[in-house]
Amino acid sequence: MVDKKFGYGIIGCGTISKWHAEAAAATGKYNLVAVTDVRKEAAQKFAEQFHCVAEESTEALLSREDIEIVSICTPSGFHAIDAIKAAKAGKHVIVEKPMAITHEQINDILKACAENNVKMQVISQMRFKENVLKTKQAIESGKLGKLVLGDVSMKYFRSQEYYDTGGWRGTWKLDGGGALMNQGIHGIDTLQFLMGPIKSVYALAKTLARIIEVEDTAVADVEYENGAIGTITGATSVYPGIPRRFEINGTEGSIVLTEDTITLWEIKGEPKVEIEEKKRGMNSSSDPTAFGIEGHVLQFEDMADALINNREPKVNQYEGKKPVEIILAIYESEKTGKKVYL
Repeated sequence: MVDKKFGYGIIGCGTISKWHAEAAAATGKYNLVAVTDVRKEAAQKFAEQFHCVAEESTEALLSREDIEIVSICTPSGFHAIDAIKAAKAGKHVIVEKPMAITHEQINDILKACAENNVKMQVISQMRFKENVLKTKQAIESGKLGKLVLGDVSMKYFRSQEYYDTGGWRGTWKLDGGGALMNQGIHGIDTLQFLMGPIKSVYALAKTLARIIEVEDTAVADVEYENGAIGTITGATSVYPGIPRRFEINGTEGSIVLTEDTITLWEIKGEPKVEIEEKKRGMNSSSDPTAFGIEGHVLQFEDMADALINNREPKVNQYEGKKPVEIILAIYESEKTGKKVYL
């Protein structure tokens, strides 16, 4: 592999930006040149911590010739706006989830990336976890037989203070949704990554515990294109918060993942593996910052390799749009009271 460091910038200096800066540094393949934020003091503080320049605006950062790749770490409602600006400036893009919050934004991103010949990596770190990949391999090899059920349960806790301290959180305009679009998108993406494309959804979504515009509690029945069925459960209303759980069931075996730890592996003809729940690793069911940078590091490594070898990143814009479209279908089902086909 070519020994190269990419000039790198960050747009948005909120909570998640630290993960991007540290992951980029951990790869040894990025040189953080500049950051920017509408809150000037936040950008300056971040720049001092990571020894780079605080630019006055997004436009100023994107005009720099020494930046080739930018991370979009702004509130969800600005992801598409900022990603499109970056693409039009000829910068490759690493964007936090969700990549967009409307179908129109998705289409605009696809167009901007294509017209300006830039690559995009959408953060979806669960896809890179060893046990998720091991589970996917077992499914694709046919070890589980015919898939019949695929479920994800994401019963999180987020306090009213969590929503109140970030004015954009819990709003349709800037968060794009609630427990599903913000907290649940990684789990939904991982579920469809493992089970295959979702054909239809039929959903209920309510605001039961928080004073917010969007849902804090939701369930959806899903039908997969392979004929299997299942459920998606997402909430931020559950105290004290329960680790995310995936259950994949087939005619020849079952696998359960608690976060990214395999807690049940029972396949016909193989020794049964069952791990005590208490041995699981950290999770963000009650603390949105309770996760490491390992997944981000793997995605930053993948982005660098994609650019060096002129291939698509593993979670490009076409992959990144999949969970957003599922969530938007769930919202449409809740609104219309009807089953929605993707």
